[in-house]
Amino acid sequence: MKKIYGLIRKLGANSKYKGYFFTADAIRMTMTYQEKPLRITKDIYPNLAKKYKSTPTNVEHDIRTLVNVCWEGNRKFLEEIAGYSLNYKPTNSEFIDMLAYYLLEMEESESA
Repeated sequence: MKKIYGLIRKLGANSKYKGYFFTADAIRMTMTYQEKPLRITKDIYPNLAKKYKSTPTNVEHDIRTLVNVCWEGNRKFLEEIAGYSLNYKPTNSEFIDMLAYYLLEMEESESA
């Protein structure tokens, strides 16, 4: 989780946002369950809501807020993570997928 939190911080967000923890957990879930695609509204939001005693709607909103903060905070690094120029702010699922893939690639290159 330390690498996930570090990456989110490099994008300009910190733990004052509730979405910080939701996003980190969503990225961890995505990295853990690579063999099957996770559906954000059916798998991720409800699981996080249960874990943090919230609602799926609040989880979605708080992650969206964090995506906005990162989009405004360090768009250049976000584009570097994506591997291409971003013409629009990523959706929650795109954001989580980009960061999870980036971290998995980093792990593979470190172990090689």
